[in-house]
Amino acid sequence: MEHISQSLIMAVSIILMAIGVLYQIFIGVAYQRMIQATDTMAGTDNKLLKQCKERFVQCYKLNGGVSNIPIFVDKYINRIRFMGMSVNFIKHLSGQIMMAGVFITGFGVCKGIIEGRRFVDLLPFYIVSLFGIYLFLSITSIVDMPGRRQILKTNLTDFLENHIAERLEHGIGEKEKLQWELEQEKDTIRKQRTAANTLHEPVQEESAFTEKEAKELEELLKSFML
Repeated sequence: MEHISQSLIMAVSIILMAIGVLYQIFIGVAYQRMIQATDTMAGTDNKLLKQCKERFVQCYKLNGGVSNIPIFVDKYINRIRFMGMSVNFIKHLSGQIMMAGVFITGFGVCKGIIEGRRFVDLLPFYIVSLFGIYLFLSITSIVDMPGRRQILKTNLTDFLENHIAERLEHGIGEKEKLQWELEQEKDTIRKQRTAANTLHEPVQEESAFTEKEAKELEELLKSFML
C-alpha cells in the first residue's frame, strides 16, 4: 500500500508538471502562428487577425480615423482569448500548476522520510522535481512571451498603419471629393432651374456623370473602403 501511495504521488506530480509545460508550449505555438500569419495579413485565414482588421476598419470609419494605432493593437492583443482564457491568465496558470507539481514531489519526500525510507528511494522525487523545473524554465525561455508579443504588435501596427489606414484615408478622400462634385452639380442644377423659372423657359438637366460613370465611381469607393 505504501509503495502504491508513493507511485501515485509521483504520477500526480509528473502529470501536473507536464500540464504546466504544455500550457507554455501552447502559448508559444499560438503566438508563432499569429506572427507567421501577419506576413500575409491581407489574405490571412487566421480568425483572430481577421477580427483585428475588421474592428480596426469599423473603428476607423466610425471615428473618422484611429488616433493611436499602437494602443489599439495593445488593447486587442490583451483581449485575445483561448478557450475563454487570456494569454496572461494561461501563463500564470501554467506557473501555478508547475509549482503544484513541485509541491507534491516535496510532499512525497516528506512522507518518505516519515516512513523511514532510504535516500535512494526518495531520489526519484528530487530528480523529477529538478528536471521539471529545468524543463519549465527552458520552455519559458524559448517561448519568450514578451518578445513574441512585441513582434506581433510591431507587425500588426505596421500593417494597420501602412496598408489599411492609408487605403481608408484615400477612400474617405475620394468619397469627400465625389460628394463635393455632386453638391456642385446639384447647385448648378438649382441655378439653372431658378434662371428657367425667371425666364419661364424649360431647362434640360444634364448630369456631370453618366449612369455608367456613377456606378464605376461607386465601385471604386467600395474598393477603397475595404
